[in-house]
Amino acid sequence: MRVLFSITYYTPYVSGLTIYVKRLAEELVKRGHECTVLCMRHDNNLADSETINGVRIVRANPLFRISKGFISWEWVVKSWLLTKSADVTIVNLPQAEGWMPAMMTRNKVVAIYHCEIDLPNRFIQAVLEGLNWLTLAVADKVITYTEDYGKHSRLLKRFLNKTKYIYPPIPIPKTTDLGIKKPKGETWIGVAARLAQEKGIEYLIGALPLLKNCKIVVAGPVEPVGEEEYKNRIMKLVEKHKDRVRFLGTIDPEKMGGFYKLIDVLVLPSVNSTEAFGMVQVEAMMMGVPVVATDLPGVRVPILKTEMGEVVPIRNPQALASAIVKVLKTGSYFAKHRDVVLTEFNINKTTASWENLLNEI
Repeated sequence: MRVLFSITYYTPYVSGLTIYVKRLAEELVKRGHECTVLCMRHDNNLADSETINGVRIVRANPLFRISKGFISWEWVVKSWLLTKSADVTIVNLPQAEGWMPAMMTRNKVVAIYHCEIDLPNRFIQAVLEGLNWLTLAVADKVITYTEDYGKHSRLLKRFLNKTKYIYPPIPIPKTTDLGIKKPKGETWIGVAARLAQEKGIEYLIGALPLLKNCKIVVAGPVEPVGEEEYKNRIMKLVEKHKDRVRFLGTIDPEKMGGFYKLIDVLVLPSVNSTEAFGMVQVEAMMMGVPVVATDLPGVRVPILKTEMGEVVPIRNPQALASAIVKVLKTGSYFAKHRDVVLTEFNINKTTASWENLLNEI
């Protein structure tokens, strides 16, 4: 089957959304499908077209950027050309320009609703949500990660009759030596995230005074698009605890197993519905690392399904600190549930669910 993915950013840009699409496309290629990704050329150093791991990548040159999105005439042209040869078009939302390939295609459309949006500019948010609603309306099927998230989503509530729930594709991480030495006696609290305001990193930093001999270690981009103001705010907080917060920068997703091996607990202090699941928490669990995550729809699902961590209220440094202490004291109990994680979130089951969906529509 010829599958076209529509997404604004794609590899080498790193986010949960880009990692999801990359993994799914490559898994489908392994099973004999022909996959093409249409995305924006967000970096001038990237090629207009290339093939990575069997997936053809076509990039449209933008005219200019608005917030985290782009205006591009090339996107219109390439959408028209690529949808003509696709058996199914998979649009990855949120995406302002995704309605174009969704409307242009003559075949089936699947919309993956990865997450809600929460932008400081309410006008831009309203426009983007309107365009996402249009894509959802024309889609033959809508996919989101969990029923918990779908039923709490602002936009998906109107489309539950055609919504299907499929976990993200999450392979077992490979153990890789990152060349990072952890000092004896230190406890490392891991965060695997971009410096983006929905990640709530400030609340974890706020928990540090309540934690002894603990250091926060952050793996993820420190220069994410459109988050300059948030980064400045976080760095001011880090100055007060500079010996207890360490940024490792972007780690290749294929090497994240090395990061999980270094940490004692992974924390997702996310604060709003822009976070819909948190694939990194499942990856950590697969490596035997317990998790503390906030009580958000979708985000709480991996812990509730596996009992391999603690769920805490959002924006609450005290609750984060208490849960981290509890998890660290009872780590061996949580590690016993690793087999449940491997069964519940098996990537072969996820890919098979996608193949069944593509054959059904």
